[in-house]
Amino acid sequence: MTFRAAIFIAFSTLFLVMSIKASEKALLLSPETILQQQIELNEMLINIHRLQLDFLDQDAREALQESQQALNTSIHALPKRTIDPEANELLATVLSLWPVVSKHITWLSTIPASAQPPASNSLLRVLAKMDRQLLLLRQKATNSQSGNHQKLRFLEQALLMQHMTRDYLNLLIAEQNTEVTISSQMQLKALANRFDQRMTAFNEELNDHPHAMQPVQQAHAAWAFIHSSFEKFPKQQTPDLIVRYGSRIVSKLSSVHRMF
Repeated sequence: MTFRAAIFIAFSTLFLVMSIKASEKALLLSPETILQQQIELNEMLINIHRLQLDFLDQDAREALQESQQALNTSIHALPKRTIDPEANELLATVLSLWPVVSKHITWLSTIPASAQPPASNSLLRVLAKMDRQLLLLRQKATNSQSGNHQKLRFLEQALLMQHMTRDYLNLLIAEQNTEVTISSQMQLKALANRFDQRMTAFNEELNDHPHAMQPVQQAHAAWAFIHSSFEKFPKQQTPDLIVRYGSRIVSKLSSVHRMF
């Protein structure tokens, strides 16, 4: 074998290895992307519950359409397969559920306000299943990739706020004074306590950060305004405040995440 031929084979092998690694990297799922998809999906759940409470709520309709469009773009950017067979099954479920969900969201958000409010139980069950699949996908993506996942804690806190808002509204719709409802109310208050502890920790950690300090303090102030609403639920019911300030908290925490 000539020296030129050996050099050609070496470079060809190196190029092939680099191509394979680049292909594998392209097929990796980003925990951050999936986390943002969970936030958008739970935003849809929140606005569906808002329409269940008040079908004339035009703001809820518009917010539902906006979150649908954002999630639609993100879902279509997902790879069709990954290097993990188990992740492929979860991914296939998400990709198969989304067209059905998207079609129903479009239908729900464009029904005339004067029409009879439709039942949303089937849609909510499908969205809950999709949310579960995204959670499992994120866990697998996080476990399979090295790196500092600590930076995702602000988005995880934003998702927790979404979960609390969603559960708060759902409990307003649910039949009251049942054993299941009372248990769910206790779980909601436990989530609120956990959220409060994390929010206080963020506020102390970034108290002197040149950029993150302001949005963290704004998120903390918004939380302080609605914290008691979770503590006093269901005797005190303030869904509009929970939605408004919860959305503000999610926005501020998302902006903090982009700084790191």
